Amino acid sequence: MGALNSSLPIVVFTILAVVMSFLRKYKPFRSWFVTKLEDSFVDHFTSARKLVVNGDFSLARHSKNFRTGKETTLHDLSKALSHLSEYLVRAQGQNGVMFQRTRELSPAIRDQLKTLNYFSKIREVNISLQNNYKVVESVIRYVLEQLVKNNANNLDNRLKDQLKATCLEFGYAISEKNELYRNSGNLIVEMLDSNQYRVSEAISHLCRDWSPSFRCERETFNHFFKERILSLGLPKDEKVLIIVPGAGVGQLSHFLATTFPDFEVDSIEWSALMYICGQFALGYGKDIELSPFALRYSGQLDCMRQLRTVGIQLSEVKRSSNLKFHWGDFCEFIPTEERYDSIVVCTEFFLDTAENLFDYFETIEEFKTRCNNLHWINAGPLKYGTRPLVQLTANELNKLRQLRGWKDMHESHVTDYNSPLIGYLTDYGSLFQCYYGALKFHSTFTVDRK
Repeated sequence: MGALNSSLPIVVFTILAVVMSFLRKYKPFRSWFVTKLEDSFVDHFTSARKLVVNGDFSLARHSKNFRTGKETTLHDLSKALSHLSEYLVRAQGQNGVMFQRTRELSPAIRDQLKTLNYFSKIREVNISLQNNYKVVESVIRYVLEQLVKNNANNLDNRLKDQLKATCLEFGYAISEKNELYRNSGNLIVEMLDSNQYRVSEAISHLCRDWSPSFRCERETFNHFFKERILSLGLPKDEKVLIIVPGAGVGQLSHFLATTFPDFEVDSIEWSALMYICGQFALGYGKDIELSPFALRYSGQLDCMRQLRTVGIQLSEVKRSSNLKFHWGDFCEFIPTEERYDSIVVCTEFFLDTAENLFDYFETIEEFKTRCNNLHWINAGPLKYGTRPLVQLTANELNKLRQLRGWKDMHESHVTDYNSPLIGYLTDYGSLFQCYYGALKFHSTFTVDRK
């Protein structure tokens, strides 16, 4: 009887998967019944919403580094992995639109397109997407392996069933020796709603952060952060914490940790997709290739440039022992230690992502209660998004820092077309290339909040 009870969640999951797969073929059920069924499926595993996923993918009841209520959970992780698992079918569906639109043209024009090998190009894009998906599958498997590795021996039977159900959702099972293996007989259930723009963005950031092809987008900023931290002359024997909010897939955090091995580095990312890809980059240990521009049909000079692969040498990436990763809301972040000699906050392409810019200021300023010296180093554009409540100019930001007790040690910006602007996920082989002028500043907080 005990064995039956322990396997009940798996049985229920499988039944629901079959029913959902069947019902979703009928459009009348899509907008209501399937949604309710998916909600019921998730609610059945209520513990997934209560289990916090820590930076190393270990599970806990509460996070030590984020205020209660803002933790990222196993449910959040499963949802992100579901979005990743749908990459191929949804990306090829998007690519299929290119073919469908040609049906509106006359047969004579379609013959001309055949002569141009236009349809062959669409097929080649599908192949590139399939190759991209091989990397995506590796990302999913890597995360599940980390979940099993860091939890299988430390959970009670009920939570182990939760872990098994999570793996089952993506076509994997756990052996008696707590090893992950592919179970091709399992059904993989797709999400009804999926933000594939964010999936493609996260995958592209693997190229931007880790490929030599995008070194030009990283080196200028890396050098700036390194130069400003060195200018502080911080002794190696001091207790120094470098905080990197909005760390994306982790390149800047990794760079700072390897450049300053005597300092602690806390890397914080809220997006599950970005966090997952960042952990993959630092732990996978094998080289990969991606075609980041396969679906970018506009501005291309030829098909080969659109489909070109970008090599990423992850075999050369080694995680630094002084680097800690945190998955959650930066504005809810709590440093591990009560006191530091200095805290240095490094924000890259981050300042303009805030809905409420003052939340960022208040969060960073609060760190003064934990250190003798607080520094804020920023580099990035002011391209506001995420429904900003205010959109300040560089001059207004300068005055705001002064009003709030910050003293600038450095400020610079680039607006001249002839000066070195910065690309960001730019297709350097296309007719359309976008560049940013970066606002750089280094400020120290002078208000004592002890």
